[in-house]
Amino acid sequence: MAAAIYSTVGGALGAFMFAIGLLTILIFQFNLFTGKAGLLAQKQIKVIPLIDIWLGNFMGCALCGELIKHTPVGYNISNAAAAITAVRISNLWFENILLGILCGILMFVAVRAYKEAPYITILSVASFIPLGANHCVADMADMILAANGEMFFPALAAMLCTSVGNVIGCNLIPLTTYSQ
Repeated sequence: MAAAIYSTVGGALGAFMFAIGLLTILIFQFNLFTGKAGLLAQKQIKVIPLIDIWLGNFMGCALCGELIKHTPVGYNISNAAAAITAVRISNLWFENILLGILCGILMFVAVRAYKEAPYITILSVASFIPLGANHCVADMADMILAANGEMFFPALAAMLCTSVGNVIGCNLIPLTTYSQ
């Protein structure tokens, strides 16, 4: 739903409002791929459960995206999501990885700061959007909302590169601070 909100509102306000997605996940202790990926370096999660979370996030985005597409605002949201998805597809594979790393760093900070400083969570989420950083779960939502069959497989390839970047980014801070 956060991706749909951003697609509807856009700009700085949309980026700020996008944070409702992560706040909901943290409040209700749901599993978000980028929220759990930073646990790899700390050896608090293994790869297979992380892949399960990724698949669960994809299924959740698919279900929610399909529901949203059938609302009165679905067409406009779909067009906005298609524009975002087209950017991801036009990036080179390593650009999606690099942009995923940037987002992964911010997501690790967002999740880590939630209990002590939830405003940092909001700022971290609101920062990755204007930065142009890629979040694999947001990209999942956008590719589903885009509703363009021709975009699906190129978008999936871009999103897999973003996922790799997110994992790297989510683990950079833990690797430098927890491995000592």
